[in-house]
Amino acid sequence: MTTTATAARDIARADRTAARRHRDAEVAAWDDLMASLDGTDWQQRTVCTEWDVADIVGHLCGQAEDVNKPWSFPLRDRRARRVYPTTPLLDAHMMIQADDHRGTPHDVLQQRFDKLWAKATKTISRNPALIRRMQVKIEGMPGFDKLDLGYIQDILLARDLWMHRDDVCQALGREFDAGPYADELVAQVMRDIVDGPFWSGTPVVLTLTGQGGGTYRLGQGDPIATVSTDAVGYMRTLSGRDDQPTVVLIDGDPTGAEAVATCRMPF
Repeated sequence: MTTTATAARDIARADRTAARRHRDAEVAAWDDLMASLDGTDWQQRTVCTEWDVADIVGHLCGQAEDVNKPWSFPLRDRRARRVYPTTPLLDAHMMIQADDHRGTPHDVLQQRFDKLWAKATKTISRNPALIRRMQVKIEGMPGFDKLDLGYIQDILLARDLWMHRDDVCQALGREFDAGPYADELVAQVMRDIVDGPFWSGTPVVLTLTGQGGGTYRLGQGDPIATVSTDAVGYMRTLSGRDDQPTVVLIDGDPTGAEAVATCRMPF
């Protein structure tokens, strides 16, 4: 049976209704995950090398705070430059987010997460179009120098919740349930790869297997190769979490597999 490949460039951007579904599903999944953690789980180190599990939750609390109180973003940037002067600003900002919640009792941290994200999802859904079109300058996120606020809040925040949930599962040795909208989240990543300066331009057909899987055509022109890799694993590779992906060349030119294995995009 032949599977039709979706041209990544033709993937529609998730609308506000879909984005809300993604956020709500991820917040619910995080509630279940945090409820299952015991005292030692919170201290497990993660692939985000500066952070343990509690720090990731603190960072995500900070993300919601920056939505609820937009003035907190420039204030954290200012502190980030002072506290972490040699760290790229975006990374430093996220470190400040985690710092602000470090040491919080775990039950309080979970309650704080719930409260902050309940408010943030409502705020994002109610933002008027004029606010959503505001462009935000991003330092330390190559290829995403300026982004519409609506894109950040609709697409990137749900992606961040999803990917960090996998980080925690990886740290704890647990199976990751990618959730009911994994294929939609992954499809948005595929669109971003070719929409920005990330893809090399090599035309390939990429089959992503497992949770969130699908078949995509990247690049323009006749594909030089068909390759395959695990969908969730490839999200980890793209984001720089795993530089040793298993990419299988199904047919064609090996440079197609190399293009897939070496592509990186910050998220």
